[in-house]
Amino acid sequence: MTDIFASLRSAIQTARRGRPLLLLLDYDGTLVEIAPRPELAIPSPELLALLARLAAQPYLKVMVVSGRPLEDLQQLLPLPGLDFLASHGGEAFISGRLHPLPVAAAYQQELTRWRQQLQENLLPFQGWWLEDKPLGFALHYRQLPPEQKYEFLNVLAKWQEQPRQAAGLQLLPGKKVLEILPRGVSKGAAIQEILLLPGFIELFPIYLGDDFTDESAFQILAHRGLTIKVGPPTDQTAASYFLPDPNAVRHFLTGLTFPLEEL
Repeated sequence: MTDIFASLRSAIQTARRGRPLLLLLDYDGTLVEIAPRPELAIPSPELLALLARLAAQPYLKVMVVSGRPLEDLQQLLPLPGLDFLASHGGEAFISGRLHPLPVAAAYQQELTRWRQQLQENLLPFQGWWLEDKPLGFALHYRQLPPEQKYEFLNVLAKWQEQPRQAAGLQLLPGKKVLEILPRGVSKGAAIQEILLLPGFIELFPIYLGDDFTDESAFQILAHRGLTIKVGPPTDQTAASYFLPDPNAVRHFLTGLTFPLEEL
């Protein structure tokens, strides 16, 4: 583990070339462990204190990047100085105010129709629920009974064939979650816009994420920053470095509370 942190510190010092840092931090599975339900993934007092220390540093900015709605993130992390990129890039809160981003318009009628159809198809099963979001909705199935898994996934796969062909929608699979959003909305696309804003152009971005939905950000930052996948090493990612779990992430972030010259 020590070698991992030493390698990351060396890579940051070499690549940033004296620039301040922009920390882009996914929430679920990165800052906190994934919970059976989203409302159970509560930050510890120690994590809140760590993020507060980071946000107070003059040499870096901290932005939490998540598929969660903005209101949800702000309630979980009520800390001064934090920026937020929520709803997979559909909502942004930067420097204390809402910031509009050029994302695709939500196809509300189409989304409603697919939501109703999915709900009807899954009625025979247990352990799933639908979460409405500002730009779409998400299917969670972390509590699905094991004996229903095969049939559930088969029904879900058949349902996905039709909305995948819809011109205005995209389906983003995650860890026992499926997000349905307007096409064009992604963490990577939003980050690309944010890096062009005054106050962000000169920053060196470091992105940490654990899921498929973070891959668009890994790809955008491949030659512009440092990307870290949280989880076991795999070649099925565009990230350049790995940390095994949220505990290692918190250890890594703690090291950034010291002056950069001491990293």
